[in-house]
Amino acid sequence: MLLCLRGFENMKDTLILGNVITMNEAQPRAEALIISDGKISFVGTKKEAEARAFSEVLDLGNKTVMPGFIDTHVHVIPAGIFMNGADLSKEKNIAGVMSKLKKQADITPPKDWIVGAFFQDKDMVEKRFPTLQELDEIAPNQPMLICHNDLHPIALNSKAMSMFKLDPSRDGIMCGADGTPTGLIEDPACLDMLGEVLGKLGIANIIKGIMKVDEYAVSHGVTTVFGKDVLAILKLREITKELLRAEFVPMWYSDGCKDMKSLRSFLKNKKFSSRCCVCAFADGAFDGHSAATEEPYSDRPDTCGMLNYTDDEMYEFTMETHRQGVQVSFHAIGDAAIKQVLRVYERVLKDCPREDHRLRIEHFEEPKPESVAKAAQLGVALGMQPLLIEVCEHMDFSGYECFIGDRVKLCSPYKSVLDAGLLVGGGTDYPVTPMDVLHGAKIAMTHPVESERISLQQCLEINTISASKLGFIEDRKGSLECGKDADIIVLDADPFEVPTEKLSDVKVLKTLCKGKTVFDAENKCEAKSMSLAAMLLKLAALKLRGLFVK
Repeated sequence: MLLCLRGFENMKDTLILGNVITMNEAQPRAEALIISDGKISFVGTKKEAEARAFSEVLDLGNKTVMPGFIDTHVHVIPAGIFMNGADLSKEKNIAGVMSKLKKQADITPPKDWIVGAFFQDKDMVEKRFPTLQELDEIAPNQPMLICHNDLHPIALNSKAMSMFKLDPSRDGIMCGADGTPTGLIEDPACLDMLGEVLGKLGIANIIKGIMKVDEYAVSHGVTTVFGKDVLAILKLREITKELLRAEFVPMWYSDGCKDMKSLRSFLKNKKFSSRCCVCAFADGAFDGHSAATEEPYSDRPDTCGMLNYTDDEMYEFTMETHRQGVQVSFHAIGDAAIKQVLRVYERVLKDCPREDHRLRIEHFEEPKPESVAKAAQLGVALGMQPLLIEVCEHMDFSGYECFIGDRVKLCSPYKSVLDAGLLVGGGTDYPVTPMDVLHGAKIAMTHPVESERISLQQCLEINTISASKLGFIEDRKGSLECGKDADIIVLDADPFEVPTEKLSDVKVLKTLCKGKTVFDAENKCEAKSMSLAAMLLKLAALKLRGLFVK
């Protein structure tokens, strides 16, 4: 039974009674906790709690209380933009894609971009993107963007291409027999080009997108989001953070290892850079044949993908950042890219040793066993995403088997990395996969390789206490302990009492961030508002005060 719900978000000393899962190894379960001024001030039995002072009671009966989930890898923008576009994920042929895009075009204002997201060419009967001609037939006078499910590659129509200076000689700008761009853009140009496209969408749309992702996160029990975005988006999140419900931890998607000038400029602002993880891409993705592999692709024997940088370029970039005490992370999917990052990290740590450095690798999707051992030896931390197994690899491995054959069985080795003692923080790579932690747990527990399946306890740890450690915020996040932020979720069932196949059905009933109710499945929680003009003025003031680097 729920008591005293009205005005709960403003309570200072609130007693919560329920089935409490703390994710604190020293005290795994409890019956009660007390929130005081946004912090947890007590965790224990109901009898002990009732002997203490409190002003309000939330009696949840047998409902389950847990720490808020932490998502260690989210692309806030473009995710927020894509949420307003056409969802192409379920289409199986080009005709279906065209029909969906036409409907999107019909509801899109004439001067706005038409966006199609979550496209998967390997699921198409035709095994391709729509052609430039097909896209132009739908929208000859309006810019259009189609983005692959894993964010690379992308496709533009003629109107969109006319807004940019596309250099046909640039690697990744695909051209026809006559040497002119076809609108399809692959790695390595793809992600930079996507950033340029998003920059054309306007500040109002980007801010709306940020707030949409925030609302989506808390409705799924995610109270802390590691947002991996370009610097402009990180700046916007800073000025809008008082409007956001979840906490957004900044991860700077940098300009890459070859742009040391931008890195050095970024590192000068220690107030901001010290809170960030600096990120770069070592390779691409299997779907774009750009993940770097030691052996050739099965369907393209002439390629092993691509390494974006030399070892020396990666070393200089990593050392410059590491020396300043700032965390570094590399996206590395293929086995060759993973080995390169580990080689460079080993060299950096030899030249500049530091205890508990938590140098990161994102995805770590196709590591050889020796790379798992090397990562453990070096103390590298991993940001991994269980739902990639279902969405990209597929539960029968058909999603990657077409690219790398039997090597797909090496992918996402959760039990191996945890048994090796590696720190793993769970994420979703949203919008690549849904921000659904319990469904991700189900997938990791039913891994296609039986020997790589992990327990529910391990699944929850990688999205709570272990995830907090990935960002050096374990002193205030990840478990229900005295002194930590009151980031709390209420579930309609105890995950440990639910059959594995039913985990996806467990619902988030309520989400609290620092003690305030930010999501209630029964009662809508209104967000704060700020005019766009006020946001722009605030951004200008912050720039003038020098709080951000250029």
